[in-house]
Amino acid sequence: MPSGHLSVKPERAGRLVVSGGLLLLALGVSSAPLAAQESAPDPRSDAQPQSVALIPITGEITDITRDSVARRFKVVREQGIGRVVLELNTPGGMVSSTLDICNAIRRLQDAGVKVHAWVNDKAYSGGAIIALAADDIIMAPNATIGDSQMIMMTPEGVGAVPEELEPKMTSPLYAELRDSARRNGYSLDLLLAFVKPEFEVFWVENTRTGERRFVNTKGRDELFAAGNGKDKERDAGEWRYVESVPGLGAVVQPIDGPNTLLTLRTVEARAYGLSVGTAGSETELGTVLNLPDLGGLTRPVARMDLTWLELVAGWLASPAVRGVLFLIMMLGAYAEFKTPGVGLPGGVALIALVVFLGAPYLAGFTVTWEIVVILLGILLLVIEAFVIPGFGVAGIAGLVLLGIGLVASFVPKELPGPDSGGWWPSGPLALDYLRRGLWALSGGTVGGLMGMYVLAKVMPRMPAASRLIAPNPTRDQIMVDDPYGGMARVGHIGRAEGVLRPAGKARFGALLVDVVSDGEFIPAGTRVEVVERAGSRVVVRRVD
Repeated sequence: MPSGHLSVKPERAGRLVVSGGLLLLALGVSSAPLAAQESAPDPRSDAQPQSVALIPITGEITDITRDSVARRFKVVREQGIGRVVLELNTPGGMVSSTLDICNAIRRLQDAGVKVHAWVNDKAYSGGAIIALAADDIIMAPNATIGDSQMIMMTPEGVGAVPEELEPKMTSPLYAELRDSARRNGYSLDLLLAFVKPEFEVFWVENTRTGERRFVNTKGRDELFAAGNGKDKERDAGEWRYVESVPGLGAVVQPIDGPNTLLTLRTVEARAYGLSVGTAGSETELGTVLNLPDLGGLTRPVARMDLTWLELVAGWLASPAVRGVLFLIMMLGAYAEFKTPGVGLPGGVALIALVVFLGAPYLAGFTVTWEIVVILLGILLLVIEAFVIPGFGVAGIAGLVLLGIGLVASFVPKELPGPDSGGWWPSGPLALDYLRRGLWALSGGTVGGLMGMYVLAKVMPRMPAASRLIAPNPTRDQIMVDDPYGGMARVGHIGRAEGVLRPAGKARFGALLVDVVSDGEFIPAGTRVEVVERAGSRVVVRRVD
């Protein structure tokens, strides 16, 4: 996805009401805490009196990320861990999932757990918001944090959130930034520069007291005015721009200009007071956090990675893997349609469908309506194939519904339709997944058609494959036994044995054959010619 932007989606109302297959998949992922508790070392042991839980947050932030973080936070509380490090290396993601993680951090802090954020490479967009929610931030060398604007797709292209929608869409994000600034003593003007490109931020200092502040344009003008505060003559001219800082060098003012989003490297984040230290490894992290030296016997940091179920769910939700699942669905359905009864191909297609819909559902991309639309489209196609002759309204409607549901299942939504100005995806994450979803479906369709050709033409000739796809019958196998022993074929001449009204009998040599005239009455003894033959049905006409 394009880095550095937040994407928003609707609340997942009614997500517990799903099909049996999706529910089983969800239960499989929800059982992950057991595996995590078995694999993670116990931080309460005597050998680890002050151990820290290190929780990585990598890749795009989705509902799978949110649920995984909540699961690991639960283990932290159950095991009495007093400190948590969030290792961040993420381009951001869904704003609802991001804010849910921030709320989980608040609850952990309120329970007495100290939360540190370790930006180990990059924390863009939602990653920066999560880092700011922690008690403090530690940066890896040459790491990056910031660039967190929320944007939408407008008729003119990608741009800022429209003014009429901004209060609804950005208020929760601004409230989170205000809370982070209040809790951690950050400058709110500095944090707002992460999300507002029109925001200018200056770094100023008081020549008398040495106090330094980050202020916007209005605040700068008020401080630089000729006389401010109660004693105008004393205060006049006391504020000036910060010119240089040790380790950072000369400071260019404003530190964040108009039409840019504040993005900080490690040195800048440390100089501006957002970062409390630099650590490029877990060993250096332990030094920054002042962890006890255990003589190398036991690591003071207990790493809590994703479980294999969470990794598999995230992998299955990727567009590339879903494209392969779509291909498998097509081939399985085709093979099942070509073979009698219900067998292995149909079961494979059904399993692929459950995984195809279940993985994005868990990731937060798919809500209930997409699943209903896909299943309704499949139902209409089945009705068209087995109930209604030909191909008409039901088949066309089924294809349309199936296409809409499949494409929509790739796209994380921002807001409910009426509030977002339409159902078309607008955030960069949604648009990126839409493009990748279209490529995945196109690739799956092309691969499926090629696979169908192979199944129909090549595989029936293979001994192992003939068990799945029956070979095409030979000419001898489909020929019907001739009841007249080669007589009374098209072009043969005979004689009417009696009157044909229009059915009757005709003699061909020594053989009497049941015949029917082509519509006229034919008197007995008239010569007749066979003009049509279909099995035992023989059609004749008069021969003058």
